[in-house]
Amino acid sequence: MGLFDEVNKAVVNQQQQKNYGDILQQAGINIPNLWVQDVKGTLTIAGTVTDMQTAEKAVAALKAQPGVVNVFNLLEMEDLTSKNIKMKVITKSSNLNIRKGPGTDFEIIGKAAHESQVQLIKRMYNDWYFVRTEDGVEGFSSANYLQGV
Repeated sequence: MGLFDEVNKAVVNQQQQKNYGDILQQAGINIPNLWVQDVKGTLTIAGTVTDMQTAEKAVAALKAQPGVVNVFNLLEMEDLTSKNIKMKVITKSSNLNIRKGPGTDFEIIGKAAHESQVQLIKRMYNDWYFVRTEDGVEGFSSANYLQGV
């Protein structure tokens, strides 16, 4: 791919960002650090939202657009560190895996003991939280194994 092709691709991507940003603005959704990528009708959307309802509304607005087949949601909630929200590990009996990314295909970087507590840093990617363990390990954990204290 030549320099002209790279420049052309960057301009197209920038225009897509603006177009999808305009669609969300018209729907009353503001995501200041919005990033959208369109690959053959599958949109990947990232940015920071204030709550999950806003994320769901954004995904629905984009799915309703002509030519959009699917939306891969990478939106995250605002940083909740200052709120000091504690979550209890509610695995059946084993330790909770803390992962490098939001999914089971990501490397395990730490563990949180069954029935211990972790601090919620961010709610992310629908069913994943970014947490900090009592040992200071920060990473992703499935929301299915955590409960508010």
